[in-house]
Amino acid sequence: MLQLKLVPFSNITNYVNSSPPLLEIDSNLEFKIAQILDSKLNQQRREPLLYLVQLLGYKGTSKEYSWTLATDLENATRLVSEFHSLYPEKPGLLTNYYSLTSKLYTCLKRGKE
Repeated sequence: MLQLKLVPFSNITNYVNSSPPLLEIDSNLEFKIAQILDSKLNQQRREPLLYLVQLLGYKGTSKEYSWTLATDLENATRLVSEFHSLYPEKPGLLTNYYSLTSKLYTCLKRGKE
């Protein structure tokens, strides 16, 4: 889960915090995701599946796009499902993994017969 730190209130005169408010889900503060744009596997990580997400309210900033661990998207299952229905060939859902593994197993089994 993304662990966020609250920024203390600024005492600068006329300062307005332009960051959008974070969502509180199960006592955790989380960013709101506009959409998922891509996915990739990084085998050098302990959790290799990453999603490129666009964060809502950060348009035009360095925080607008971020590669995020799949495990950090447990509250965005609808967006993940929508992404994979549009791009079924992209790395992601465990069902895709099992489907590919099953096909590979079937091919290997046929080769031994």
